[in-house]
Amino acid sequence: MASELTATPVIEAEGITLSYPDAPQPVLQDFNLAVKPGEFVAIVGGSGVGKSTLLRVVGGLVAPERGRVTVTTPEAKDRRRRSIVFQDGRLMPWRTLRANIGYGLEGLKVSAAERDRRIAEVLRLTGLEAMAERYPHQLSGGQVQRGGIARALAVNPDILLMDEPFSAVDALTRESLQDEVLRIWAESGKAVLFVTHDIAEAAFLADRVIVLSGRPAGIALDLSIDLPRPRARGSEALGAYAGRIGAAL
Repeated sequence: MASELTATPVIEAEGITLSYPDAPQPVLQDFNLAVKPGEFVAIVGGSGVGKSTLLRVVGGLVAPERGRVTVTTPEAKDRRRRSIVFQDGRLMPWRTLRANIGYGLEGLKVSAAERDRRIAEVLRLTGLEAMAERYPHQLSGGQVQRGGIARALAVNPDILLMDEPFSAVDALTRESLQDEVLRIWAESGKAVLFVTHDIAEAAFLADRVIVLSGRPAGIALDLSIDLPRPRARGSEALGAYAGRIGAAL
């Protein structure tokens, strides 16, 4: 991935300004952010600082008052350039896992054979092959979350946007999902923009950690995590990075 990090950003947010109704100050004002191909960027900040708002603007779900978000890769009818994983997986209870994953492909110009191939590939990538015909209520919390990741990957995005995707699971499942995301990221080569309130998680996962603070939110720290992978949880080196992130909050 390292050689790709000198490339043109896959997505750029430039001069983003956004306010909530009746709020005395904007959430974001003249905010800039760029993510390069294959880069894993974590966004950290206090509650209400605007982390999820920023992700939704980057994801195209919320239009800014000013500024623009540019996805630099070419458009294509058989894929989406960006996709989002939410906190709760967002699987539809009346559809099997396979059908939930396939839902993301609806509206794209893909043949039935290509659709089946993509679903099979992301089921394999997320370790859910044996669960394909189960409904969400038959899955564990971690499996539901992996299903949300599989659905997001099936559209073959250039950048995967993740909004605190592990906040609703227990600690052991969270660590397992962290490892799973790193494996998927390494295998798929996608860029990842990952919102979290967990400092240790950000340091463990990311190539770069951006700390948001203030109102309107600004970048208090943009920190490269220059540690080899795989990283050891609880290591002194990782703890030192986490300390720098915490000090900037």
